[in-house]
Amino acid sequence: MASPSESSQWSTLPKNLLKEITNRLPKPCDYVRFGAVCKGWHSFVHKSYKQKHLLHVHQNIPLLLFPTQDQELRCLYNITQGMVYNQFQFNLPNKRCCGSSYGWLFFVDKMNKSTLDLILINPFLGHSKTIKLPPIKFCYEHAVDRMDQYRVLKVIFSKDPNVFPRDYEVVALYGMFARLAHYKSGDKFWSYAKVIKMEALSDVIFYKDLILAVNRYNWIVNFTLEPKRRIQSTNCSPSYLKRNTLMKQLPRKLRNCAGNAYLVENSEGNLLLVRRCFWGEDMIASKEEELSSIVDFKVYRLYCSSSGKELRKERTRTLNGKTIFLGDNNSISVPTSKYPQLQPNSIYYIDYYYVVYIRNYQFGSCDTGIFNLENGNFDKHYVPNF
Repeated sequence: MASPSESSQWSTLPKNLLKEITNRLPKPCDYVRFGAVCKGWHSFVHKSYKQKHLLHVHQNIPLLLFPTQDQELRCLYNITQGMVYNQFQFNLPNKRCCGSSYGWLFFVDKMNKSTLDLILINPFLGHSKTIKLPPIKFCYEHAVDRMDQYRVLKVIFSKDPNVFPRDYEVVALYGMFARLAHYKSGDKFWSYAKVIKMEALSDVIFYKDLILAVNRYNWIVNFTLEPKRRIQSTNCSPSYLKRNTLMKQLPRKLRNCAGNAYLVENSEGNLLLVRRCFWGEDMIASKEEELSSIVDFKVYRLYCSSSGKELRKERTRTLNGKTIFLGDNNSISVPTSKYPQLQPNSIYYIDYYYVVYIRNYQFGSCDTGIFNLENGNFDKHYVPNF
């Protein structure tokens, strides 16, 4: 039988060993039993379960991040449960969050006249889990000074860096004309697409090994990484992003311009185009109403041609029981059979960055809600209480 002095050594087990043990605990009750051994284990298992639980929830549905009452920390809101996780508060940088993907948050860290730095933080994995990417080269020629914190429109991952630390890619939309930049883990530099003035992109997605982007006039392009013919400097990527048009854009008229456009892969692997319209035919005719609030969403199923070089769209008025989440995050589709609390055939949305900027909303979000694609009705999913 072990002596009292020997049995007390359980509390001194190294954290890496405790982590291996807790990773194998299947049920919450197992965490309770494990934490009852000693005070040190209780503290460790509480933190471990909290991170594991939140990471599991986030990998299935998005969570809303909003400030605490004192504006110092950030809390989480679970849409499916209508619950605020006040016990889980994060101390995040006091900078604009320009995107989220696989539980990671993207912040503009530093800027000067030629470059900007992104810092990536995963609050679900602890304060030490950060990634710093190489600087993005920025063309300051057409920039507006007030737009500093809004120069990065969207950033997404191809895979979770925590799971695939050596095999993930990043794409970013940035600048006044939403230029596309691409980074692959291990690279020293970003690769870029050429800027086409007045052809700002709205959204980008990794879809079946493709990099697809869309603008507000239905112009959909596939970007491929190609070697440069001439490399003028060693201080840059040897590759560039080549555009391949898959769907020609609509005539540049007001009625054809969406307030924003999104590309979404649903849970069955199908590609959807979602157009967020801020005005209808009556608004265009009268020109009296303020074109700032949601009027309609239109959803299209995209089909690839046999050659793989063209896309055609077909409008749909149902999501086949699924729910779509749209915003600055990595847009996703979730089957409501898995989450019956969600409204089926509906789009959960938050306002996009530009509306927040031009309106100068103190707390950021000004337009969040739910749109039912089948009956055209709107509802609310969360109203902040400031």
